[in-house]
Amino acid sequence: MSINKNQFKRLELLHGLLSKKQPVRWSEIDVLYKQHDIIVDKKTIYNDLEALKELFQAPIEKEKTKFFYAKEFSLYELFNVDDVQLASELTALFEQFAHFPQFKGLEEVQLKLKARNTTESSLQVVSFEQNDDYRGLKRLDELYEAIKSHKTLKIYYKDFDKMPFEYSISPYMLKEYHNRWHIYGYEHKKHEIYNLALDRIESIQSSDFSYRKQQPSDLAFLNDIIGFTYFRDAIVETIKIKVELPRAHYVRTKPLHHSQREVIEESTDKYLVFTYQLRFNNELLAKLLEFGKDLEVIEPIHLREKMIAQVRMMAHKYGLNIP
Repeated sequence: MSINKNQFKRLELLHGLLSKKQPVRWSEIDVLYKQHDIIVDKKTIYNDLEALKELFQAPIEKEKTKFFYAKEFSLYELFNVDDVQLASELTALFEQFAHFPQFKGLEEVQLKLKARNTTESSLQVVSFEQNDDYRGLKRLDELYEAIKSHKTLKIYYKDFDKMPFEYSISPYMLKEYHNRWHIYGYEHKKHEIYNLALDRIESIQSSDFSYRKQQPSDLAFLNDIIGFTYFRDAIVETIKIKVELPRAHYVRTKPLHHSQREVIEESTDKYLVFTYQLRFNNELLAKLLEFGKDLEVIEPIHLREKMIAQVRMMAHKYGLNIP
């Protein structure tokens, strides 16, 4: 027997109720579910009791119309002490990707890990960066399934400062960057590869266009950019930066891009020099600005000039005029 995403939550509630050592009727379980905005029928409740018994060997017995644990039972004591930290880390990993459709069907594994890892005195030992309030998360499942099934989509899209627009997309890839998601695909009316932010999608419908299969060159540019944005006139060029120590150690140990190379002969005991093979985009500019005074763009000139323009505008906001 396997469990789905909704049953996963119900089994946790059911175990908590039975652990109170008081026999309960199905109607009491129903009340508990409704307190958590879960509406199910009587048959579903009986299926949940059977699932808890079969999957976790819970000692559930029935006396007349009431259910109870026949002996002491805890989901929280199934791991030995040495396994607790590993279970905690795995549970945190599952929760990090819980919204991504590739993890659909693994709720049973997640429940077992969470149950075996939980104790009254347990402390979180792993934390991942995530944004559960990101509105684009609700689109992940539908877009993921469309990519798998080669389904062409009609997407109604509204950018922050533009009028709504309709795209007809053969979807190819979902990409995440800084807790935001974009969908890449072929736009049939423009005959070009487009990327759309999931949080700006208003609605999704089926399109009448025939699905266009992805070509090897369609998304090759993703190897040459940071983030999402692709300017079609931006060429791959050598980006050279100078980063002051000790900040440069962070760049050395966590490269800004897989093309990062350290220029040993130009580095000193005060700074390190790095090069990249990249196309210019807004995310690259933002990434470089993150380093503030610790980073200087050496080349290309056009990128250096963009950095200077940004510094001037920032200084102006603080009442300073830089010639």
